[in-house]
Amino acid sequence: MVYRFAQLILAGMVLGLLASPGFTGDAGQTRARDILVLHSFHKGHIWNDSISQGIEAVLSGKGRPGMPINLHYEYMDTERVQGTLYTHSLYDFLSRKYDGSRFDAIIATDDSAFRFLMDYHRKLFPGTPVVFCGVNYYEEFEMFGHEHITGVVERIDIRQTVETALALHPDTRKLLVVVDKTDTSIATIKTFIQTFKHFRDPTLFHFIAAQTRDELKQTLGTLSRGTLVLFVNFSVDRTGQKISMAQGLEEIIRNCPVPVYSFWDNYLGSGVVGGKMASGSAHGKKAAEITARILAGTPVSAIPVFRESLNQHLFDHEQLRRFNIREDTLPQGSRIMNVPFSFYAEYKQLVWTVSAGILGLSLVILALVLNTFKRKRVETALKQFTRQLNLLHRIDRAILAGKFSARNTREALQYARDLHQSAWSGVVLFNFRKKTAVLDALDTDTGDRTGEGGGFPIDELFPDRLRNNSRLTLTSGDFHPDSFFAKTLSAHGVDAFVCIPLVSGKELIGALTLSDVPGHAPAPDTAVSIREVAASLAVAIQSVRLQRAGKQHQKELERLSAKVFDMQESTCRRISFELHDEIGQSLTAATINLAAIEKLMAPGQNPKVPGLVSDTREIVNRLSDQAHDLSLNLWPPMLRDFGIEPTLRWYLGRIAETADIRLVFDGSDFTQRPAEEIETALYRLSQEALTNVLKHANADRVDISITQKQNGGIFFMVEDNGRGFDPDAVLSDEKMNDRLGILGMRERISILGGRLNIRSAPGRGTCISADIPWQERT
Repeated sequence: MVYRFAQLILAGMVLGLLASPGFTGDAGQTRARDILVLHSFHKGHIWNDSISQGIEAVLSGKGRPGMPINLHYEYMDTERVQGTLYTHSLYDFLSRKYDGSRFDAIIATDDSAFRFLMDYHRKLFPGTPVVFCGVNYYEEFEMFGHEHITGVVERIDIRQTVETALALHPDTRKLLVVVDKTDTSIATIKTFIQTFKHFRDPTLFHFIAAQTRDELKQTLGTLSRGTLVLFVNFSVDRTGQKISMAQGLEEIIRNCPVPVYSFWDNYLGSGVVGGKMASGSAHGKKAAEITARILAGTPVSAIPVFRESLNQHLFDHEQLRRFNIREDTLPQGSRIMNVPFSFYAEYKQLVWTVSAGILGLSLVILALVLNTFKRKRVETALKQFTRQLNLLHRIDRAILAGKFSARNTREALQYARDLHQSAWSGVVLFNFRKKTAVLDALDTDTGDRTGEGGGFPIDELFPDRLRNNSRLTLTSGDFHPDSFFAKTLSAHGVDAFVCIPLVSGKELIGALTLSDVPGHAPAPDTAVSIREVAASLAVAIQSVRLQRAGKQHQKELERLSAKVFDMQESTCRRISFELHDEIGQSLTAATINLAAIEKLMAPGQNPKVPGLVSDTREIVNRLSDQAHDLSLNLWPPMLRDFGIEPTLRWYLGRIAETADIRLVFDGSDFTQRPAEEIETALYRLSQEALTNVLKHANADRVDISITQKQNGGIFFMVEDNGRGFDPDAVLSDEKMNDRLGILGMRERISILGGRLNIRSAPGRGTCISADIPWQERT
C-alpha cells in the first residue's frame, strides 16, 4: 500500500514537471530573444546602415546557436524631419505599435535616438535594457536616474586627424572646416573648440559659415595650394534645403582642388583622402557585444559606458595617388582602402604555374620544329606531357563531379614518382589546429604501403620551412630515429626525399613527398610538372574537404529544420489545449456565474443591471467562440484522434461556411494511418495552399485529393481554377524571401523524404502536389 502511494506521488511530480511552461524536451533550446534597434536616421543612411552591419555581424552570426535572436528595426528619420511635435507623434506611434510587446534589449544609434529614449524609455519600454552607440555629445550627469542604460560613446579624433593632415601637407596655412546646423555639426564644433589648446596656432582653423549649395561650390572651387578641407557635415544648407550625406560630400569633392579629410569611414570612396576615422560598423559591433553580455545575464549596472576610441587611420588609395601622398609617410598601422584589384598579385602562384606550363609546351613545339634529329626524345616528352594533361583532366573531372578518390591520388603519385625517377612517393596532410600530420596516401614500386594512414607531430616535416620554399630536401638524419616518419622511411629503404608544398589558395595543407636519388637532378620542366601535379592535388584535396563539410552542414540544417517544425507544432498544440481547456473553461464558468447573478437580482432594482448582465453574457459567449475557433485553427485535436481524412473534411467544411467557393475532396481509405509527421505535414500543406487560394487565386473551385500509391507512398494534390501565376518569376531566388509559406511547404515535404511540385500558368489555375514516402505510425 505504501509502495503504491509512493508511485502515485512520483507520477504526479513527473506530470507536473512535464506540464510546466518552462519544460522542453531539449534542454539546449532557449526562447528567441527580441531586440529593437532604434536608428536616428533613415534606412539607406550610410552611417546607420554601417551600424546595422556591425550589429548583425555579432548577433546574427554563427556563434550563437543556443540564443536565437530576432532583430526589429525602427527609423526616426530625424535628418529629414525634426521638431517637438514630430517627437510626440513618434512616441504616440511607437506606444500604439508596441503596446503589449516586450523586448529583451534596445539598441539606440546616434544622439537623436539616445535623447528620445532618455525622455520616453520609462513610458514605452519600462525596465528594458538600453545600449546606445554613435553618441557624440554625452555627459555623465545625464545618466543619473537611468540605471538601465549603458553604451558606447563616439569619440572623433580631431587632434590626430589634423596632426596627420598637417604632417602629410607641411605647407598648409589654412584649415577650412565644413559644417552645418545639425546636431552632429554642433557637437563636433564643441569638440573642435576643446582641441584648439593642443595646436600652436589655432588661427589655422576657419569654419565656413552657413552657405547655400552654390555658394559652397564657389568657395571650395577657388581654393589653392596650402589649404586643406575638414569635412564634418553638409546635410542642410543656409536656406534649410536638406541634402543627403553622400550628395553633400560628392558636390564638395567635385569642385574642390585641395585634399579633403574627415572623421567617419563611411565617407571613404567619395573623394575623402582619409583621417583617424570612426567606424559605424565598429560601433555596431561593440554595442552588439554589450547587448550579448546583457542577454547572457550580466546586469546593466555592471557594464560601464565604453569611452575608449574605436577609431583607426584609414586612407583612400585613389586619393593618395591623386595628391601624390606616399604610403610610407602614413602613420604606422594605417589601412589603405579601395586598392584596385590586381589579378597577378591575387593569383601570382597560379599565373606562374600556368606560365611555366605554357613555356614548357612552347619549348616542346620549338624542339619539334628545330631538331628533327631528336625526334625520339621529343616524342617521349610529348607522351609525358600528354600523360600529365590526361591526369590533370581526370583530376579536374573528378573534382567537378565530386568523385575525387584515393584512386586519383595514387595515379598522381605514380605519375610524380615516374617523373622524378623515385621508388617511393606519398601525400602528407597537415592539421595545424591539432599540430599533427597524417601520411594519407603512399605509392611504391614494390606495392608495399607500410605506414599509410599513420600520424606524427607536424613539426617533423618543418612546415615553416616548407611554406617558404617550393622544394625542400630532407634526409633521415633530420628526424629522431624513433619518430614515426624515420621508421617509415627506414622500412622502405629511403635515406633522402624532397617535399613539394600542397597549397590551396594561400593555405598550406600538406606536402607531396618523393624519395630522392643521390646525384640525380631533375630537369626544370620535370620540376614544373611535379609542381603542377601538386597544385592540382591541393585543389582536389581541399575540394573533398569542402564537399564533406558542405554535406555535414546540409545534414545539420535538415535536422535543425525538422526540430523547428516539431517545436512549432508542439507550441501550437500546447497553446490550442490551453485555449480550449483553460480559457474555454474559465469563460464557461463566467457564463454560469452571470446566469446565477441574474437569478439572484431582486425585483425593482436598477433596470439597467439586467441589460448589462445580458450584454456581458453575450461578450463572454463571443470570447468563448473565438477562443474555440482559435484553438481549432492552431491545432485540431481530431487530427490526433481520427487522422488526416476526417480532419480535412472538417476543415473544408469550416471554410465552406465562410467562403463562396466549391471545395471537392477525394480521400483514400488507408489500410492503416500514416506516421503522425506525415498527417501533420499534409494538414499544414492544405492550410497553406487553401489560404493562398482564398487570398490570391480568385477561384470558384478547388479539388483536394489524397491517394495511397501502389508502392506504399502517398500522393497529395490541391488544384484550383483561379488566375494562376508564372512560377519562374514568382519563385525566383530574388523573391523567395517573400514566399516563406512556399519555402515552409517545401522544407516540410523534404524533411519527410518527399518532393513538392508547383505547376501554374497565368489564367490556367494552380496545382500543388506532393509525393511522400510511406512511414508507419509508431
